[in-house]
Amino acid sequence: MISDRITKDPALAGKVVAAVSMTHTPGLGDRLDAPPADQMERLYQAFGQVRRELEAAEPDLVLAFVNDHFDMYWLNNMPAFSVSVSDVHYGPSTDAQDWLQMARQPHPGDAGYGKHILEQCIADGFDMMRSGPAEFNHNVLIPKKFLWPDRDIPVVPVFINCFAPPLPAWRRSYELGRCIRKVVASRPERIALLASGGISHWPPFVDEDRIPADDELLQRQLRTQLEGPAARAADPHLRRDFHAREAQMSASDQPLINVEWDRDVMAALERGDIEHLLRQDYAAVERSGGNGGHEMAMWIALAGVLDGAPGRTVIYEPVKEWMGGVGILSY
Repeated sequence: MISDRITKDPALAGKVVAAVSMTHTPGLGDRLDAPPADQMERLYQAFGQVRRELEAAEPDLVLAFVNDHFDMYWLNNMPAFSVSVSDVHYGPSTDAQDWLQMARQPHPGDAGYGKHILEQCIADGFDMMRSGPAEFNHNVLIPKKFLWPDRDIPVVPVFINCFAPPLPAWRRSYELGRCIRKVVASRPERIALLASGGISHWPPFVDEDRIPADDELLQRQLRTQLEGPAARAADPHLRRDFHAREAQMSASDQPLINVEWDRDVMAALERGDIEHLLRQDYAAVERSGGNGGHEMAMWIALAGVLDGAPGRTVIYEPVKEWMGGVGILSY
């Protein structure tokens, strides 16, 4: 149920009918049997609760703040912010169908809404990149799998660079949300807001300045990060090997979740204490939340659309088997 603060917000009343921020860990694809059964039961219950709320809200479209995982952009072509202006998107990629357990297919978009976001962002001083049809993977399809599995709701994806430093500051992501708020307020559509990513995790994506020369897998990964889909197509087993490395990491004793940081970030969003989060710079996030912690930029952008309204933690679970903190926050 959407909060009273949002329903009474004159800019958003009747426009934002649902808002949820959630983790998109690949573990929610084909590793659902890895965590303890009682932990999975709590997660299933939480997703079921949010799914029912979304079904009752009946949104016309999903406005999704997401990041790309080198399916559309790469280090030699990485926008800080972009929006897909298209009535159709595609996904998952052919090499992700097995672990996402979804067949590649078209997904509806809304080119008009995406173009309006592009125009408003440019007018407000954001150098927003325009893209055509998006490539969806776990960034959008994990939320779809659990929150609207039986409906083809159009999705308008807004991408934030979270993996190719230098990254936009979290303050800039919040300002982006404030800018897009103007679009939401000016249009008739009933929308569901989605932020996908986080919380703390250390996926084996490559920092090109700190890559071990003797790590063959990371050298292969760096090639795809530099060159994009063409390099991935030339290395069809990379994603399989990448997820095998993640499984090895999750089975190790290496600390891969920062529960204290996760709870601090979610508590700040629950309070609507955005300034607490905006004080964290790149180094602080990298140190405490890992290279995957930068994905909380999407949660902060969503909070910007809502003018910093406080959220409600539906669930938080540190899932060792997925090497990350798993959380859902609704508004």
